[in-house]
Amino acid sequence: MTSSIDVTHRRMVKVLTITLILLMTVFGLLANRYDSRRRQSFKLSKVYLAYAILWTTAFAGIYGYQIYQDYIQGQINLRDAVSLYSYMNITVAIINYVTQMIMNDTVAKTMSQVPLFQTLKMFHLDNASLLRSIAMALVKSVGFPLILETTFILQQRRLEPELSLIWTVYRLLPLIISNLLNNCYFGAMIVVKEILKAINVRLESHRQQVNIMQREDQLKLNTSFYRMQRFCSLADELDRLADRYIVIYVNSDKYLSLMSLSIILSLICNLLGMTVGFYSLYYALADTFLGSKPYDGLGALISLVFLFISLTEITMLAHLCNNLLVATRRTAIILQEMNLQHADCRYRQAVHSFTLLVTLTKFKIKPMGLYELDMQLISNVFSAVSSFLLILIQADLSHRFKMY
Repeated sequence: MTSSIDVTHRRMVKVLTITLILLMTVFGLLANRYDSRRRQSFKLSKVYLAYAILWTTAFAGIYGYQIYQDYIQGQINLRDAVSLYSYMNITVAIINYVTQMIMNDTVAKTMSQVPLFQTLKMFHLDNASLLRSIAMALVKSVGFPLILETTFILQQRRLEPELSLIWTVYRLLPLIISNLLNNCYFGAMIVVKEILKAINVRLESHRQQVNIMQREDQLKLNTSFYRMQRFCSLADELDRLADRYIVIYVNSDKYLSLMSLSIILSLICNLLGMTVGFYSLYYALADTFLGSKPYDGLGALISLVFLFISLTEITMLAHLCNNLLVATRRTAIILQEMNLQHADCRYRQAVHSFTLLVTLTKFKIKPMGLYELDMQLISNVFSAVSSFLLILIQADLSHRFKMY
């Protein structure tokens, strides 16, 4: 039963991984192909690279020309949450295209060196937790684009009803592409979190066994030779867990370095999106109560949608990263709770080595070394948004009162 569940888990992770790689390839963000004949590795494909260059050139040309036309015609309105959010995502998507092509070889080497499925074979992942995490990833990668598409349709029907609905897809595409790398990182960290939780489950089992073996009644029941054999067997397993832990840590750090720029740009994009979203809601109320204009309910609803998505994106990322940090802290706590008073010296050495490893690595998610991603990120974002809003609202009110 457990074996069949583990196979199902590996299939779920494999489907998630293949889907993300396929999407990155289709949208021109990955120019590497999977070579199963040569040690199952990724390598640069000239055909995929040409396709990626074509995608990048077409995307930058089409959307860059659109921004230029809007600027020439004076249609850029920075108070419009939808327009600003679109412009920012177009910029982020172009930067992602360029950086991905520059880091092509590094990406291929990193993807080839990750022993993902070998690691998964060692652990039994929690079914409910994995399903919840994958559901979150689907909401982020599929649910949000559907909400945005619905919002674009409502906005187009109100402002430009003569246009085809295909233009809403045209506006949605940059938002999907700009978030694709972040969705890949989100999916990868989901798998890392579940593996860390599985390691902690194994360590918890170790702690219980070791502590029971050193109770007074157990010391009298078991011979010294049996206890030595048992401790040596547990020490070997603990060393294997430590090896997997360092593999996870090293590869997570490498993957973070590849995605750091995209993560930071996405956070800035969502930060500005939240600021403009709140400001748009204020502006609609100010026009109604101070300018005696009719309240734009639909416009406020559209701004609220983009505000909600920006806030949820940041919250989901912060929550996932915080869970990873909690899992690593839990690893250290379990190791410290092990009673080693009557343990074999071989097992003591294994515990001390694992504890030193966890202590020295200091698992952190800090893109480009700027700031750590944890639950503190949410309060920092709200603090920054509040500061920006205070400045914008004060400037607007000062301008309005000067006009009266």
